[in-house]
Amino acid sequence: MCGLGVTFDTRGDGRAMPWALPTMRHRGPDGEAVATSAGLVLEHCRLAIIDPDNPQASQPFTDPSGRYTLVYNGEVFNFRRLRAELAGRGVRFETESDTEVVLHAYLTFGESAFARLRGMFALVLADHQTGELVAVRDQLGVKPLYWALRDGVFVAASEMRSMLAHPALSRDLDHHAVIEYLSFGHTNDDRTLIAGVRQLEPGHLLRVGAGGVQVAEYWDVLDGGPAPEGPPETELRRLLDEAVGASLVADVPISMMLSGGLDSGVIAALAARHTDPSKLTAYSVSFGLETDESHAAGRLAGDLGIRHRDLRLTQESLQADLDQWLSAMDLPSSNPTWIAVSAIAGAVHEDGGKVLLSGDGADELFGGYNRWMTYLRFHERYWRRVPRPLRRAAGLATRRAAGGLAGDIARRASENGELFVGSRPFHDDDLARSLGPAGQRALAGCSPAAPLATLRRRYDKRARDGDFLGWMSYVAVKRHLLGDYLTRLDRMGMNHSVEGRVPLLDPELARWAFRLPQSVKVPGYAPKALFRQAVKPLLPAYITQRPKQGFCPPVADWAAPLLAHRLTASSQLVAEGLLSKTAIEPLRAGRSDNASFSLWTIGTLAAWCEINI
Repeated sequence: MCGLGVTFDTRGDGRAMPWALPTMRHRGPDGEAVATSAGLVLEHCRLAIIDPDNPQASQPFTDPSGRYTLVYNGEVFNFRRLRAELAGRGVRFETESDTEVVLHAYLTFGESAFARLRGMFALVLADHQTGELVAVRDQLGVKPLYWALRDGVFVAASEMRSMLAHPALSRDLDHHAVIEYLSFGHTNDDRTLIAGVRQLEPGHLLRVGAGGVQVAEYWDVLDGGPAPEGPPETELRRLLDEAVGASLVADVPISMMLSGGLDSGVIAALAARHTDPSKLTAYSVSFGLETDESHAAGRLAGDLGIRHRDLRLTQESLQADLDQWLSAMDLPSSNPTWIAVSAIAGAVHEDGGKVLLSGDGADELFGGYNRWMTYLRFHERYWRRVPRPLRRAAGLATRRAAGGLAGDIARRASENGELFVGSRPFHDDDLARSLGPAGQRALAGCSPAAPLATLRRRYDKRARDGDFLGWMSYVAVKRHLLGDYLTRLDRMGMNHSVEGRVPLLDPELARWAFRLPQSVKVPGYAPKALFRQAVKPLLPAYITQRPKQGFCPPVADWAAPLLAHRLTASSQLVAEGLLSKTAIEPLRAGRSDNASFSLWTIGTLAAWCEINI
């Protein structure tokens, strides 16, 4: 929806200044404004989606008393229901926007209002009377918010590039964060690649004033949620229908990604029931591979009465726009599918669209990955049956001899770690060989997987009857889904002034999914069996009976030609000792998928450092 920037001088020394708008106008080309007061600057650029023609709906938005001012990025899909509730309490509204509803919800319900918001949002509220700010990020982290506090100056923004442009902040790399990125393809929790810059975690709020910064959690997917009632297939269809219907709230046309798979297919099918399908547009991407799903996507769109546009990406077309794409990334990524999302968002913008629905989230909530079933079988048959001391002894005995994934699992066993840690672009032994002296020191100082112990304790405490599939889902929702897929959707979409929405990550749907045992979601280790059964009445057989296929460019063929030149002995990563000089050539020469994904991971990081640091 928008971009925001905040500078707050907590000491009142006159150091607050506007700076963010030039770095984020792509996020909101429909209007911009700056509000200043003693020690505080609030900046906002608007992508007008709800009540787009009303200038009174623009931000920064101040309440009638003048005490509170809001800057807000995102959409609240249940704002009309909240508006009616607030109106029943005597609140008077001047606009039809969700922005005004969010502000009055806070004034009425206080901080408990944030858990009632159904949608995606990152916002900052200023209380001019107390001289304090409250910053909030949505329940599952669809919208980003970065922040830093340095020498009494609080800075917050929607993108990292805006943070890097602020004169009060440094551009020093956090070496531990770099190792974490190389290990997982993204940073985790509140850490970012820049020392001193944090990201507000999903379901968290931040209070800042003269006393400093306090961060608190207000929502977690494991807390509460409706108890499953009735046949799960029926309830799942109801929740899916409700979530998709809610995500269509907009005063502008709606577009969607359509891959030919279950997740995007069910969104298209349900959307076509809630609105005139001829007003919807679906976009697909093909890479010229045997696994191309664009034909199935086009067939489904035609059957539903939805306009369909297929985009063909080649190495040559990407090469021509690569530098521009790398500059727009805002953060590096180990995932080449960012290219496809960028292409789709660009096409949506060309067609005059502003909203794009994505099918992200169902695999994580309902166990849709084949490799997860491998982990699940191994855990149920071996890992959980072997006492921890014996697992540790076996790991110690085999970790030096084993390589690849087997070596990773042996190390985790030897350190009493977790069997499942999420997707990784490097195996442990490959990563260790790639690091320079500074990288080795950072790795020795703290294992990248160490924070998982905290996450595990939280899971065990809140999900007392939790199972191993629930644990894998929790790790994915808190880590890879957040750091990769949702970041991809926001950055690649907003770079083209297109807002990405994720109906399958509706907070109520997510909480309900976490209440289901793995025996219901994946009986007989069948990936996403419950989800597949639930959507059968909504989709044709040529979609429901298709085997699951990965959606990825031919990275083994593309990575080296596109990114190898970014890895040189003079790159910043080598200069700072994070990467070894001898690590580069094997990656440049490698033709396997593993080597290519590693090259992509390091290559985009090297390019990001070259552009931003």
